[in-house]
Amino acid sequence: MATNLPLNDELKGILSDIARKKFTNSRQINPQSNLFQTTKFAIEHDYVKDAIVDEDFNSTLAMMNLTNASLTKKGQLKLAELTELEEGTD
Repeated sequence: MATNLPLNDELKGILSDIARKKFTNSRQINPQSNLFQTTKFAIEHDYVKDAIVDEDFNSTLAMMNLTNASLTKKGQLKLAELTELEEGTD
């Protein structure tokens, strides 16, 4: 069952997974899900390039393809910042 993580935790996870090329295929996804919304946030804030999100895929699902996605310099800096924040709370 999915949990609702705070934005920074979700963003760190997505940026980390993109950096490690964990997304190997496209997926249909609920456009209201945290994963989709946070990915869209990352794209809009120029943390990620070459990602494809399509909210018009069909009436209830969106399409997300991160197979060719990579972090921008800004995304690399944001991931480092989020990692440092997490390490500082241990």
